[in-house]
Amino acid sequence: MKLWQKIFICTFILFELVFNISIPLMIQYTFNQNLTKEIERGLTEQMILHTSLQANSKYASDVFQFSQDFLKAFLKMTFQENTQYFDKKGVYIEVLDENNHPIYSNFNFQHDAERVELDVPISDTRNYIIRDIRDKSLLFVTNGLELKDQTFKFTYIRDISSVYSDRIDQYHLFFRVNLIIALLLAAALYALTRYFIQPISSLTRSTQTITGGDFSERVNINAKDEVGILAENFNLMAAAVEEKIKELEKNAELKQNFIESFTHEIKTPLTSIIGYADFLRSTKYNEKIYYDSLDYIYNEGKRLEALSFKLMDLILLKKQDFYMKQENLSLLCKDAAEILRPSLSSKKISLKLHLDECNACVDTDLFTVLLTNLLDNAIKASNEEGIIYLTLKKQCDQIVIKIEDNGIGMVEKDMERIFEPFFVVDKARTRANGGAGIGLTICSEIIKLHHGEIKVSSEVGKGTVFEIDLPREITTSLQVFDTYKTSCR
Repeated sequence: MKLWQKIFICTFILFELVFNISIPLMIQYTFNQNLTKEIERGLTEQMILHTSLQANSKYASDVFQFSQDFLKAFLKMTFQENTQYFDKKGVYIEVLDENNHPIYSNFNFQHDAERVELDVPISDTRNYIIRDIRDKSLLFVTNGLELKDQTFKFTYIRDISSVYSDRIDQYHLFFRVNLIIALLLAAALYALTRYFIQPISSLTRSTQTITGGDFSERVNINAKDEVGILAENFNLMAAAVEEKIKELEKNAELKQNFIESFTHEIKTPLTSIIGYADFLRSTKYNEKIYYDSLDYIYNEGKRLEALSFKLMDLILLKKQDFYMKQENLSLLCKDAAEILRPSLSSKKISLKLHLDECNACVDTDLFTVLLTNLLDNAIKASNEEGIIYLTLKKQCDQIVIKIEDNGIGMVEKDMERIFEPFFVVDKARTRANGGAGIGLTICSEIIKLHHGEIKVSSEVGKGTVFEIDLPREITTSLQVFDTYKTSCR
């Protein structure tokens, strides 16, 4: 059963239960109130008639000396004068003697019910009872009446059928109104439940779309209620899922590219090694050819060794915990420059240092690898007699390191991929320099370990700038200017 159907049925049943219980209770309450008023009215009118009759009979007995027959005639004459009024109001009077013989009565209904109110001792206490005779409901009020030393039974009878008929009419009206209200309620509930459930149906369709693989699906619900909040959170969840899926797809693509590039990188030197080895095995000994072939085999083997070492470094960066301690970064920059002195000298490149004396919490070995890799890339990208700038600055709560060269530069689309494993901008230049396209990937991982950020900007023919931002607290700051220039020996 669908949710809207559950809401419709439960609401309809609940309303009908409340309505069908409360309205009959109200009708019964109104009936009891009206019946009580009619009884009180009958008791009051009976008392008034009783009192008036006693007063008139006392006056008549003082004026006239009448016998018992005269008294009976007096009662009959008194009530007959009011017969027309009594008949109009639905009021009947009955006067009986002690033996229940009628003295006067305008009550002409035949009934076989036992008159229990007449069996009680005659007194001023009024007794009443309600009887159903034919299609009428009648109130009987009886008490004793003493006239001229004689005792009679005085009964006041009032037609209260209207109270019962009103109750029946109210029940009939209730059933008709209930039927109309039930039909209107069913139509309104159907429309409202479908309207309020519509956002949930939209959510359901969106989940089915996402299940089908379209992670760009979003729910367009502008409500501010709980459903609107649910839709908003659903869109946030869908966005997060889409982002994660794209990230997984990108990682899968990177892994595939990594495997393809790695296979290509090891295939080329292995092909050369196998080819020269086969050549040496099948060719007569020639010293020059022999040593040239061995030199090729050695170089390609060293290339494979360097590749394996860099891959090991990349794996270790993802799996090991490193020891961080306070280090003087300006000294580390100078050490990196000293390590690369031969490379700088071979291309007659000037390395200019602008270093603030500052400390930061780093891993010494990793940070040295970071600086040497970036400087080595700058050297490889620079032409002979070029200039490289290494800058270390303190900016607010960050340490900014910049390595700038005036080399060949690169296009924007290449800058987006330079940190991918085995990606190279100029394959010919990279192979000539013994590179494999892993150095910048290692640099990126080292920066992540230090919770920093690396940025790159470049322009073809003008050079490249690598900027490293480290969020490390600086303990000292002393401006130092140095120019580290080497020349070819």
